Amino acid sequence: MTAMVSAEAPADTPRNALREPQFARYLAGSTLSEFGDMIWFVALAWSAVHLASPAAAGVLLMLSSIPRLALLMFGGVIADRFDIRRLMIGSDGLRAVLTLGAAGIALLTPGIALLVVLTLVFGTVDAVFLPSAGAMRPRLLRPGQYKSGSVAVEMTSRLALSLGAPLGGIVVALGHLPLALLVDGLTFAVSVATLVTVRPRPLPAPAPTADDQDRPGYVADLRRGFGFLARHPMLGPLTIVGLLSNLGFVGPMNIGLAELSAHRGWGAAGIGVLLTGFGIGGGASALAMSWVHIRRGAGVSMAVLGAIQGAAVLSIGLAPSVWVGALASGVAGLCTGPMSVISTVLTQEATPDELRGRVSSFTTMTTYGAVLVASSGMGVAIGAIGLTSAYALSGALEAAGLLMLVFPGLRRARIES
Repeated sequence: MTAMVSAEAPADTPRNALREPQFARYLAGSTLSEFGDMIWFVALAWSAVHLASPAAAGVLLMLSSIPRLALLMFGGVIADRFDIRRLMIGSDGLRAVLTLGAAGIALLTPGIALLVVLTLVFGTVDAVFLPSAGAMRPRLLRPGQYKSGSVAVEMTSRLALSLGAPLGGIVVALGHLPLALLVDGLTFAVSVATLVTVRPRPLPAPAPTADDQDRPGYVADLRRGFGFLARHPMLGPLTIVGLLSNLGFVGPMNIGLAELSAHRGWGAAGIGVLLTGFGIGGGASALAMSWVHIRRGAGVSMAVLGAIQGAAVLSIGLAPSVWVGALASGVAGLCTGPMSVISTVLTQEATPDELRGRVSSFTTMTTYGAVLVASSGMGVAIGAIGLTSAYALSGALEAAGLLMLVFPGLRRARIES
């Protein structure tokens, strides 16, 4: 790896992003909202299983992805055209009202129809909220703070993922669906309260036109955003590296772990051990990025880390014992923190403010799309070519990101701040 790595920040590094009051308030509210999301997903799965069947739970989880993926790209155009702060406040405000109202309905007449409506609404609102959130974070910071901001987001997201699901289990056990919806609605309300207090950096005023009809339409704006990403010498290859990493990683770490534990006789406890290894590695790498600075060769680092993670994925599939598998999953986790931070900072530095929503929508869509394709594809691959071969194929997909280094823009990519 040719990256320039140092343990000390440059002398002119701006203060940590967490010392910016607006960013800190925004992050606190969004993290609490992520906890609420985890509680909602636990409640959704539990309620669907008890009101209908396990298959219904799977259908509902997929149902939320349909409007999100279908509308996400246009959500990026909307985020670039309108006030992202108001869009986010409106999105979370709508979800707060609907969720709190649904809590009352669930208390009186719980039913699968209520879950379907909430799932579709949340998926639709996410299509606008997610690109707006992607555009908001860098506009609360200076370029030199992008890295510390990305580290903070990575660490708080992992905290919400690690603690939110167990907390969701406790909430559901205590009050079932009504209490879970009440708690989730309150987290949205807190998020609205924090968003009201932040003021993102304003966009430059658009050039005046003789007629408002001269303004390009939504489809033209969408094409412009996609064209920027596709033609950019660094962002295009970087997006493909991220896509390949997600395609190769998600399936083995979701469907794959369950199949592997069953096949090797490790049982449900084996899944927990493997996920614990990954969680420890991911948490350690996210924490380490607070003082490790990767600057020159950041693009090369991204591709190499993806290949290392691919090798770790293959090692999980070949592991002779659950503890060897946990060690391999820990290595896979160690790669996630640097990859996430490098990708986020490079994208934030290279994207102009007026295109942040669209670029965020495209990168988010590749992530969610990869989750759907990889999760279903892993099951098909295991049935067609066997468990070990499916893990090998997944690892090879991640390693294929090295091919993107043929593009000089990715090879020469560096973190400027």
